Amino acid sequence: MSEYRLQLEEIRKTFRDGSETHTVLDGVSLGVQKGEFAAIVGPSGSGKSTLLTIAGMLLSPDSGTVSIAGENVTQATKKEWTKIRREHLGFIFQNHQLLPYLKAREQLTMFQLKEYRDKVNIDEMLSELDIEACRNQYPSEMSGGQKQRVAIARAFVNDPDLILADEPTASLDGEHGRQVVEMIRMEVKKYGKAAVMVTHDERVLDLVDCVYRLEKGKLI
Repeated sequence: MSEYRLQLEEIRKTFRDGSETHTVLDGVSLGVQKGEFAAIVGPSGSGKSTLLTIAGMLLSPDSGTVSIAGENVTQATKKEWTKIRREHLGFIFQNHQLLPYLKAREQLTMFQLKEYRDKVNIDEMLSELDIEACRNQYPSEMSGGQKQRVAIARAFVNDPDLILADEPTASLDGEHGRQVVEMIRMEVKKYGKAAVMVTHDERVLDLVDCVYRLEKGKLI
């Protein structure tokens, strides 16, 4: 397997707005290796979330290539994309997106693939993330920080090569936001994964290995 968990090469993406065409990503290239935690910052509307969505194979670029764990997935079918996402990617969203009718442990077991049940112990993961007490609680019974930790555990449950986090601290106070980013960093360093985080929260940038700025379609 390639040391690069994510490679984006010359990614371009435009959107039409009436008669006008807006270039959101203009030849963006990015490589994130095993054990590396990268952050992408930039003004609102600069295309950060669009870039992350393309990296997660939820949106096709107009041109350029996307490689996950050494495999070029740009021309893969939607069915193949779904399989690759389930096996290689872990998503952490701005809002936890937990299912209101499932308890914490059930949120994880529902999404865990059979082949990872022996590899990733859910109860140990809940304990490691300090949310073992929430295992039998519904989201309505948890604090905001606890819900986001359960969402992180869900992203880790299939042992992903690449973690993609879109504003994971946005709904949390400073202390809990920092804890969330520390958990992502721990997973990356302890298990040799890679992570890309889109964020406006400059208070957590000391926890990442490199910071990129996206502005006017270019990544610096």
